[in-house]
Amino acid sequence: MKPSKKQSVPKNPKSTSKKPTIPEAQISGYHHGNLREEVLAHSRTVLEKTGVSSLSLRDIAQDLGVSHTAPYRHFPKKMDLLQALVAEGFRELSFAMIRAWESSKDPLQKIRKAGEEYIYLLLNNPRRTELMFGGEIYVSGDPVSEELRKCGQDAYLGMFRIVEYGQNQLVLKKSVPTATLMMSFWSGVHGFAVLNERKWKAIQSSEEEKQTFQKEVLQILEIMIEGTRL
Repeated sequence: MKPSKKQSVPKNPKSTSKKPTIPEAQISGYHHGNLREEVLAHSRTVLEKTGVSSLSLRDIAQDLGVSHTAPYRHFPKKMDLLQALVAEGFRELSFAMIRAWESSKDPLQKIRKAGEEYIYLLLNNPRRTELMFGGEIYVSGDPVSEELRKCGQDAYLGMFRIVEYGQNQLVLKKSVPTATLMMSFWSGVHGFAVLNERKWKAIQSSEEEKQTFQKEVLQILEIMIEGTRL
């Protein structure tokens, strides 16, 4: 007796249906890495290259290859992104002041290092620095975030204690309130950096010119420090 032919298994009607839809977030890559940090990093590049007016959450999403709605999960509106960028700037300034504090026990070396750190932080992030001390952040009407408020206060206190230390060590003028003396020095280094932003950018391809500029920075700092000494 011949074996019977294998019966064909009827096709499952569901097998002809469309493939299950992959969530948009998965297609876009939203699940990858730390999107918040990636958005911030890319935003810094765009900000310094083309200015704050060119910052767009939708454009950033496109550049990163994610859904246009993905960045809004972290930054519901552009002002939230700007405040995060500014908070990051103040956080970096706080770290710079810690480095200055730890650079030496000599109070004058501390303040000298603080000036250097501040100048180069501004020169390398000029558009962000503009946002840190003015511009859209403070005229938008949006409340300042707690993160931004704290980062700004930490940076301020980092500079304050360096100047206060110099006064307590009887090296800097005690006749002037610490906050006023600090503001005088801060204004000086800020102004120098702003006035020399274009020059710094223009000499990046010349190591010799950069070294000359760095010597000029040290000379300017000595002049400023001399004006605050006892």
